Amino acid sequence: MWKTVLVGEGLLLGLDLLCYGDLLWLLPLQVLLFPYMKAMYRRQKMQTRQRFQKCFRDLLQSMMTSLQAGYSLDNACRTAVRDQRSALKKGDSLCRMLARLEQGMDLHIPVDRLFCQLAREADSEDCYQFSVVLEIIRSNGGNTIEILRNTIDHLERKLAAEEEIRVLLSGRIFEKNIMLVMPFIILLYLRLTNPGYLDWYYRSSLGHGVMTVMISGCLACYYWAERIMDIEM
Repeated sequence: MWKTVLVGEGLLLGLDLLCYGDLLWLLPLQVLLFPYMKAMYRRQKMQTRQRFQKCFRDLLQSMMTSLQAGYSLDNACRTAVRDQRSALKKGDSLCRMLARLEQGMDLHIPVDRLFCQLAREADSEDCYQFSVVLEIIRSNGGNTIEILRNTIDHLERKLAAEEEIRVLLSGRIFEKNIMLVMPFIILLYLRLTNPGYLDWYYRSSLGHGVMTVMISGCLACYYWAERIMDIEM
């Protein structure tokens, strides 16, 4: 978190020097730190969710392999969790989730309840549905291997669809980023090549107002574009 804050402060300092040329403006610009932190948190959450989907798929594949080898459901889950944890870094958020899952199994908490807790922690609808199915299996019986195979196929199709959408949107996202930074690139070019051309903007209140309107317009365009390209699967 502190690294994100420091990066945000560095960006604000650069924005202040580029658009206002006065460190006094750095204080009101702190308002922009909150939407920046929110955007970074949302991006990190989305990346964690995508990683969890792949980790959950690999976990189910490992469970299915263990069940086919004759393991019980609890032992298959324990083996799969250990395999996945060994492939992750110790400080990773997914590793901590799996560690809590394994601790719950050591306390003899039912597997379906543990997966339900994991689904709430990771905000995963697929994991929650799987926990409901596990609860039904534990209560009434069922073909666990076949259910795991169907769940894995569903996750594979979902991940493939999300990847295809990201590929289709990648070009548009790149164009959006170019359009958003273009005003600042032009401003930087003018400051480097002809500094006196923009003196009026840095010495008058009206010039500061123009810069503020430009920054506000770029922020509005950014959030508008993010809403348009925000596709939930």
